[in-house]
Amino acid sequence: MPEIRVLQTKQDIDQARADLAHIKDGFLRAYARALNKSAEGTQTEMVRMAREEYAFKADAVRKRMWLTRATWTSLNSSIRSKGAGVLLSDFLGTRQVTAGLSVNVKVETGRQVIRHAFLNRSRKTGKILSLRRRVIDGVRVGRLPIEGLYGPHPEVVWNTAPNWGKLAGEADGRLAAAFAHEVDYVLQQYGG
Repeated sequence: MPEIRVLQTKQDIDQARADLAHIKDGFLRAYARALNKSAEGTQTEMVRMAREEYAFKADAVRKRMWLTRATWTSLNSSIRSKGAGVLLSDFLGTRQVTAGLSVNVKVETGRQVIRHAFLNRSRKTGKILSLRRRVIDGVRVGRLPIEGLYGPHPEVVWNTAPNWGKLAGEADGRLAAAFAHEVDYVLQQYGG
């Protein structure tokens, strides 16, 4: 999976170190906070990007992502996303109708009905699942077996070259602005 690497210029880092030299751990405070703000903003942008093309619920996309925050001892932050396909019940407006399950997966295609499908609550977790009874040649075959219905991964959206470039550019700008703000904040709070 591609990575977005955001780096500050040496001149900006040297200037910040000089400005914060008289504050104990001043540079570490400012840079860790800026990295975390940048990572959180990038995560929000990734969710927004996925929801522009597909009708995902925002919470369903966020639950697939892990944000590793920067600390004073480790000035690294990352966002990871992985998992199986998204249940159709995690798309906006999915509802059960007489003919089956009405769902809008891709924003531009509109609502479609999946015959013999239904929503049911999981006994173990309580989550609402989208399921379908087995169908052969258009005829439902008994009550069992039942299969889960899934839509595409949100990773499909941001794993394209144009979207990675867009995310990287926004992350660069976000980190530069956040770092300048955090240097000012640390100077005001601890500079005395």
